[in-house]
Amino acid sequence: MMRNLLGAGLALAVSTATALAVQAPPLPAAAKKLSPQAIVKLYDGRTFSFTTYTFFGVATGTVTYDFKTKTNHGSYAMGSHHGAIDGVIRLSGDKFCYKVKLDSEHCDFVYMAGGTIYDVDPGGTVRSVNVPQ
Repeated sequence: MMRNLLGAGLALAVSTATALAVQAPPLPAAAKKLSPQAIVKLYDGRTFSFTTYTFFGVATGTVTYDFKTKTNHGSYAMGSHHGAIDGVIRLSGDKFCYKVKLDSEHCDFVYMAGGTIYDVDPGGTVRSVNVPQ
């Protein structure tokens, strides 16, 4: 009986979290995958507004990348949470990798369609949509 109640509670929690999660947009068919050299040329020294899709919700903010110091700095807001972004960046093959504070490192493919940049995880899901400022 207790196992059934725990299972039902877990199923409800998972379905509620899934229902509340905001779906990332699809990658446009016209998006072109960028080479490592194109990623550096695009991101280095520039500031972007971003919308990042996470399990916990949608984060928005601005970030500036510096490949010379291998760092990124900016600010974010996610619901009532907000703060500074101070992280490290690098390339790994044809992926752009970034790590902020205690979060794990993310390594994504970078695509561009028009003036919009899409960071796409290795599973093919758009993780972040970025626009130059």
